[in-house]
Amino acid sequence: MGKEIFGEIVSVHKTGYYVRVDGSLTQEFGLIPVNMESRPVVNDRVLLEQREDRLFVKEILERKNYVARFDPYKERYQGFASNIDTVFIVTSANKEFSANRILRFLTLLGIDSDNHDELTSGAPFGGENIKKVVILTKCDLVGNNEKEGFEKKIDDLGRGLRRVSINSLDIDDVANLTKFIKKNGTVLLMGSSGVGKSTVINTLLGLDLKTREVQEDRLGNKGKHTTSARTMYYMKCGRKIIDTPGIKIIGIEGETFVKR
Repeated sequence: MGKEIFGEIVSVHKTGYYVRVDGSLTQEFGLIPVNMESRPVVNDRVLLEQREDRLFVKEILERKNYVARFDPYKERYQGFASNIDTVFIVTSANKEFSANRILRFLTLLGIDSDNHDELTSGAPFGGENIKKVVILTKCDLVGNNEKEGFEKKIDDLGRGLRRVSINSLDIDDVANLTKFIKKNGTVLLMGSSGVGKSTVINTLLGLDLKTREVQEDRLGNKGKHTTSARTMYYMKCGRKIIDTPGIKIIGIEGETFVKR
């Protein structure tokens, strides 16, 4: 029996995981999952086992919540992250905007899309305990009337739904988002491709995430987001922020699935 070690899943890739152990990162490929739903996700606290020069996930510690979507093609859940305090549903003030998509995100997270109340039985992963905030990006590229039109569509989704409009490249705009993340809390960014999730993280943390965007012109709406991994970043204030790939299908078990 090898030595037991406690760690935190920082990033999930197609080829493996990055685990934070005692403040440092170690890539590991050994898994001992029971089934698809038991596979580790970002921000899982895990019990690891050292076997020679490799780490294996022995156990996933208890989660306070679990954010996942239902994959209609494989008929199983795909996990995104766990132990989340806030979700930023990111959309943009252009042709990528879809009120229906926002509603589907809210339903996935435990909000009834008909009356916008918290679900008591429809959120099997504890999403009802997560604060939801809609972030409208690229507001600097439209006029005030057009921006207010997008904001009204968000506000019409439900009374009390938090909404913030920002220029993702403006440090002050983006810094205001931290007020929605509690001390030592974790926020998950969700949205479709090209709405600016990684740009928000770049501005907030001073990073230069490589998303291989095709941007002939910011006004041309030709940005193509290709983030392929779910990764957590650490803020100096103790908060954590998780970036995810663009979601094309927001699956909810037991209904007809749409891409937009």
